[in-house]
Amino acid sequence: MSVILPTFNRAHLISASIESLLEQTYPISEILVVDDGSVDDTEGVVSAFADRVRYVRQDNGGKNAAINTGLREVEGDLVWIMDDDDLAPADALERLVAPFIADPSTAISYGALQKFRDDPVTGEMHYEMTHPYPPEDGRSFFVRIMEDCYITGQPCMLVRRSSYEVIFPLPEKNVISEDYAVLLLLARRWPASRVDGVTLLQRQHDGPRGPAEIRYAAESRNARWCQADTELLRKLLPQVSLGELVGRSGETLHHPRERRQALFQKAVIAARKKLWPVALTAVRDGVKEAPDAPLSDMDRLILGRMLGCRYGLDELLEEPGILDELRDAFSGLAERRKAISSIASLLPYLIKVAVSEKNFSRAKGFLRLYLRLAGIGQGSQLLAVTAWRKLSGREQTVSREDQFPGGKARGAH
Repeated sequence: MSVILPTFNRAHLISASIESLLEQTYPISEILVVDDGSVDDTEGVVSAFADRVRYVRQDNGGKNAAINTGLREVEGDLVWIMDDDDLAPADALERLVAPFIADPSTAISYGALQKFRDDPVTGEMHYEMTHPYPPEDGRSFFVRIMEDCYITGQPCMLVRRSSYEVIFPLPEKNVISEDYAVLLLLARRWPASRVDGVTLLQRQHDGPRGPAEIRYAAESRNARWCQADTELLRKLLPQVSLGELVGRSGETLHHPRERRQALFQKAVIAARKKLWPVALTAVRDGVKEAPDAPLSDMDRLILGRMLGCRYGLDELLEEPGILDELRDAFSGLAERRKAISSIASLLPYLIKVAVSEKNFSRAKGFLRLYLRLAGIGQGSQLLAVTAWRKLSGREQTVSREDQFPGGKARGAH
């Protein structure tokens, strides 16, 4: 059992990470800290653990470059990659290793995380709202990971070293969303076993991130991660077969309904990664495969996830005409209404969340998207938005700007 702990300029945090590893209830054979060119006192801090932790230094090249160095050095059959600013509950490794003990063919296990933030005055840990992982739903691990990198970080995972060797070296050019790039490579080849309980305490902080040449502030990370995730799937999706999209890697799909489901799944992945032209093409191709066949429960489950992007729906709020194209893409499908209803099903929840946060402008925007996706005309939209404003205690009248964002009927029909 080996732990690789890549680090860069985290002298003020890494000792806590190391201590959490040393407190594990399951024995660790080796802990290797790979210093990716730190210019702070990381080496001095790690030297305090010299009897239990090995230290290697290299020129700055990014997290995956440090992990590659670590993979060349460690000898354990199982590899746990820890982050230098996070903590592991004492029983984390015990939980993660259980599937490997139960089934020697296991390649990957993973558990949940809990976000926390240190109080700046007292130093006490305060736990923050952490969204649970999506439930198992019968689809493949690879498909669900393409939809969303819901396993937030490699410390949540334990991976067989031989699996890392298959994809070695890890892609070093991915210096943003680097964990996701590796996870996609692993998930395409092996299923994963989910374990109960929290296996990572993820620290939330405002310090700079990334390798030396592109250090970026915490407030910009979502935009950078979104862009990086989009590029990862822009390159990957054209390579993914229809069989892989329905969890049957290596198989040719002969039944039109299976091909339609695979194409709808492709559309959902593309939409959640802001690749709307790809999504629209996949919907059209899917409809052509089986226009008259009824939608299955799995079809509707898949389509219901289309608007669930973790980075929000700003592109739709800015260009709602995309939804007109989406509705048109389903033309010719016998159960077109059911398909659109499935896609729209998440919007009431988003409206509710926005209202609870008192972000009435955003809630109104989601309401417009719901009405637009349902094909409700501008006149009816005006009435609905007027009612919304009255119910929410906002202005009692609706201006031309409310009817047509930006002063014109963008995508109106």
